[in-house]
Amino acid sequence: MRANASGQSSLLLLDIIDILQKLEIPYAVIGAMAASFHGIVRASMDADAVISLQTGHKNLNEELKKTGLTVHIQKADFDDPVQGVIQINDLHHNKVDLLTGIRGMTKDVFSRNIKTTLHDAPMEIIGLEDFIAMKIYAGSPKDLADAKNALKVSKEKINHSLLQKLAQNYGKQERKTLDSLLKE
Repeated sequence: MRANASGQSSLLLLDIIDILQKLEIPYAVIGAMAASFHGIVRASMDADAVISLQTGHKNLNEELKKTGLTVHIQKADFDDPVQGVIQINDLHHNKVDLLTGIRGMTKDVFSRNIKTTLHDAPMEIIGLEDFIAMKIYAGSPKDLADAKNALKVSKEKINHSLLQKLAQNYGKQERKTLDSLLKE
């Protein structure tokens, strides 16, 4: 395990990514780490990723527990936008949340991931348009600020037709919110 103290959730995430890759489970880093990658620096004490449990799901819990991690699975209610969360903690109180899906997120989200590295370890970050659409869907003031700031700092890089399509996948209100943010 890479983490040796609290405040190292990004290192815990790298260990979890190793397991996801071993089990061939598609993932995308989201949350504050993705925000920072896309040019919006903000702090967070945990790390987040969205995963696809179409493959390798039977062994994920076993592999996580083999490494001494604490795993808590939260199933979502019928109307919850997040389909479920696997909360993972290490002995140092570092935390990673793996979202097992977000309603409205298309399965091809992982094909648009951006490959990068952290501490020389491979990592896949959610693509810019997916990040913005997901933040609009989440809808909290912090999430909308992240979406607005990503639009501002990355306006030349954004594929607007893709972004509009992705926002529409989440719903009509999300598309209206995107249109409003684009006008600002």
